[in-house]
Amino acid sequence: MSSVAVLIVLMLIAYGFLQQRRQDERAIALARQLCQQQQIQYLDCARDSHKFTHLHGKRVLRTLYLVEFSGDGESRYQAQLWMKGLRLADFVLPAFKI
Repeated sequence: MSSVAVLIVLMLIAYGFLQQRRQDERAIALARQLCQQQQIQYLDCARDSHKFTHLHGKRVLRTLYLVEFSGDGESRYQAQLWMKGLRLADFVLPAFKI
């Protein structure tokens, strides 16, 4: 019985890893798209943290991605991209020099 439990735990870990990879790929695609819409240069996107938040009375796991971009080709700025699962929850773009 313990070997079945170990197998289930390993499968859950593998599933979590694959889901995280899908979310990472989706966040990068969204970051590129949002930068293109804002007419700014996309530089980099990296996962920063996970956070449980209360949304409409429910606890929801959100993931923060830091998106680096440039508005003038010389400066680097950081925007925040929040994901809830595979969906965009929020995109916070700071003031930047054009």
